[in-house]
Amino acid sequence: MNDQNFSLNDLILQIYKFRKTLLKIIAVILVISIVGSLLLPNYYKAETIFYAASPDLAKPIPVGGLEKDIRIYGDDNDLDRLFTIANSYDVLFYLIDSFDLYSHYDIDRNNPKSKFKVKEKLLENYTTIKTKYGALHLMVEDKDPVIASKIANAAREKISSIAQSIVKESQQNLMETYENNIAIKQFQSDSIASRLSSLKENLGLYEGWGQSSEYTKILTDATSELENAKGKVQYYSQLKVFADSVHKYKAMEAGAQNVILNAKGELNKFMPRLSEIRQLELELSQIYSQISMDKERLKQLTAAYTSPFTALHVVEKADIPVQKSRPKRSIIVLLSVLIGTILSVFGLFLISNIKSLKWE
Repeated sequence: MNDQNFSLNDLILQIYKFRKTLLKIIAVILVISIVGSLLLPNYYKAETIFYAASPDLAKPIPVGGLEKDIRIYGDDNDLDRLFTIANSYDVLFYLIDSFDLYSHYDIDRNNPKSKFKVKEKLLENYTTIKTKYGALHLMVEDKDPVIASKIANAAREKISSIAQSIVKESQQNLMETYENNIAIKQFQSDSIASRLSSLKENLGLYEGWGQSSEYTKILTDATSELENAKGKVQYYSQLKVFADSVHKYKAMEAGAQNVILNAKGELNKFMPRLSEIRQLELELSQIYSQISMDKERLKQLTAAYTSPFTALHVVEKADIPVQKSRPKRSIIVLLSVLIGTILSVFGLFLISNIKSLKWE
């Protein structure tokens, strides 16, 4: 404890001993820090805030589905996507080329590391953060407040453009998929229709199940007529005076037999292939239904593709800042004086002790 008190007292004595020198050093540091801070250029910060829009705004309503509530604002994944785009190579070098930041930051384009340097310089003055309220806060600092606001607004618009192009590209790929599917199904339907037409033509059919029902009805009616004619022939044959009636009903019997033979012949001709025809007709009907559905989806997707949509919701545009954001000259001066004072005291104390040791 005594050693500690002695050391503290000794330090106080040393400071008092060199108080004039110390005050001179502090004065010099103060002047240098004030002059240096005054020589630092002013930077102005332009800020823009926006929310991610939901991709649902670019989606067509599903065909045959119930209308659902469409989200207006995006979720965390949509915000992360905007955050990634905001710091992407495309956005940064769009700003670099649009505002000629090589010249603005005095960077030689011919330098092999010029791209790296200009990008790092931009990133020193370009900041994007996700706020606690789920928005994206984009800030740009520059010596020129007008340039700062222009860069911030241009960055936001470029982020929106890239986010839209990503969705548009996905829509275009989906449209191409639908078009390819329609072309394939159309080829399949043409092939099945051609096969079905050829099969019906060879069998003499125009409508499978309907024609089958028609021949079945003819066969049933002819069979009924044949039985009726047979009964009347048998009845009138017992009565000698009705010979004409017998001939009449025999003729009807023969006609009914011919109709039955013809109907059975037609049925026997296409009945074995009727299931195949029906299967082809069902398959063709399903393909036509799918083609119709895909065409309707393609139509809605095309309408969505050609319609504008927003990828973000702007809360605040970047206005021209009127108040500098840095440097904080008072803080620079205070910290410089404080650090300089501490180092000066330590240096004087160290020099004094070294001299004492040499003297001893």
